[in-house]
Amino acid sequence: MKKIPVLFIVFLFSLTGNAQTEYPIFRDTATLQAQDSGRFSLSIDNLNYLRNYEWFGDIPNSYTLLGYQLIPQIKYQLNDKISFKGGIFLRREFGRPGYFEVEPVFTAKYQKKSLTFIMGTLEGALNHRLVEPIYNIERIISARNEQGLQLTLNKKRFWMDWFIDWRKAIVLNDPFREELTTGFSTRTKLVDRPGVSFEIPAQLLIAHKGGQISSLTTPIESLMNTAIGLSLHTNNKGGFIRGINTDHYFVYYRNISGTKQQLYNRGTGWLSTLTLKSRINIDLDLRYWRGNKFYGPQGLPLYNSISEKKIGYGEPERELVFATFIYNKQLFNNVAIDMRLEPYYDLRNKFLEYGYSVFLRFNKDFFLKTLR
Repeated sequence: MKKIPVLFIVFLFSLTGNAQTEYPIFRDTATLQAQDSGRFSLSIDNLNYLRNYEWFGDIPNSYTLLGYQLIPQIKYQLNDKISFKGGIFLRREFGRPGYFEVEPVFTAKYQKKSLTFIMGTLEGALNHRLVEPIYNIERIISARNEQGLQLTLNKKRFWMDWFIDWRKAIVLNDPFREELTTGFSTRTKLVDRPGVSFEIPAQLLIAHKGGQISSLTTPIESLMNTAIGLSLHTNNKGGFIRGINTDHYFVYYRNISGTKQQLYNRGTGWLSTLTLKSRINIDLDLRYWRGNKFYGPQGLPLYNSISEKKIGYGEPERELVFATFIYNKQLFNNVAIDMRLEPYYDLRNKFLEYGYSVFLRFNKDFFLKTLR
């Protein structure tokens, strides 16, 4: 069994071909265009989702999320450099009364050439392009409304995203901690040729709970994750396989709090991914994970060594193999679907479990009026 990781990694590197699992349906990369200056528009973003886990191990919880999100906003673009939009975020979780979340949203966005600065509601979730052990893709459902500051740079060979997501603010004597997440994600492209690209991604994420003016006496906590990797992508104009992607990440965890409260305070992980993309929109994503006392507070709990199910329980060594079957397609203009069957095998505990998900998204701006 010990030979499997080495053979798997060698196999992946032998191919020309993202450990961050791709979800094109969630990309929000619209840029400001000069011809839209002075325009008022109505923006409608609707995400319908089903995400079910059939997990019975001792590390992650198992549950089902079924519902929809609706985000109507009014957008005004002042000129080719700045825009404002605001509205309301609604999340309906089927089986619960009323709306599960109702929150205001507002974004001020400044763009100059390849630089973008945002204050307010961020272009977050999978747009940060963080690897799954440190950033759970399910946060598009459970924590989508990120608010704070964001700075992105998108050059031909270098991409960067820095953000602060202010999750919970406090005032004097509040009986809870402030919570924030700050992250830094980059991708440096070393090779960019027709049909093949080679990148080096680097990532940092810090989850913090603190605040000196809280009435709580529990210790301040700061947990850090970092990741560094190699990413190879190929495109094939002919044939059944239209693309092969392979990513390899070394992931690190450290508890940088003054007073340590976690079961493990330092850990590492290795994640390799091979994605085969077909011409019939059915893709296969293979992943291998090996973790040692690793913990990602914002990541998919399945990768962690610290249990979210049993207090004080952990598995220092985690070794998992995934095979995800993906169907994603642009059904119509502004309508996309993503369906996934996600089995995995626990090599240490020797059991097979699975999950599955369906996402349907409608995202469109409707022109209202031009003011000059």
